[in-house]
Parts: sequence; C-alpha cells; structure tokens
Amino acid sequence: MEVIQVIIIIFALFALSRVFLRFKDNKLSKNEFMFWVLVWLAVIITAIIPSIISALSQKFGIGRGMDLLVYISILVLFYLIFRLYVKTERIEKEITVIVRKTAMNTPRKKKK
Repeated sequence: MEVIQVIIIIFALFALSRVFLRFKDNKLSKNEFMFWVLVWLAVIITAIIPSIISALSQKFGIGRGMDLLVYISILVLFYLIFRLYVKTERIEKEITVIVRKTAMNTPRKKKK
C-alpha cells in the first residue's frame, strides 16, 4: 500500500468520525448522514482497491480512473453548491419575514 493511500484512508476515517458525531448531535438529517457515509466509504474503498475505479472508468468510456474521479467530484461539488444556494435563499427569505414582523411590532418614537 502506497503512502498516499494510507493518508487518504486516515483522512476519510477522520471525516467519517465527524459525520457520526454531527449525526449524533442531530446536526445532520438521516439523508445527509447516509450521503456522507456513502461518500467517505467510497473514498476508502477506492483508496484500498484503486483498480475498481479504473475498471469503472473503462465502462464509462473514460481513459483513466483519475479522470472519472475528477468528473464525479465536480458533479458532486456542483450539486452541493446548488443545495447551499437554495438553503441560503430560504434563510434570506425567512430573515426578511422576521425583520418585517419585528419592524411592524416595534413602536416608533415620535420626533419632537
């Protein structure tokens, strides 16, 4: 096993431990928990058996396994950015509603 494989496995195990802690603290939903567990387990499996990714890339018509990993990573990142965008928009709308309600319920001081 190469040094980089060991580093990747250690990092993925660390990230997996963070996922479990966040789920235990109710900071992740079940769906988010399952998503991240699957991501980090895939990273560990790929690090242990790199030939899997090469065989998979051949089935998709991609020359190298690393190219497939880059493509998948970019797709996952775009998906996560989209989710963050949607969540940010929702939070902005909620803040606007709260500020409007607060402004309507706060008495104004009259100028003298």
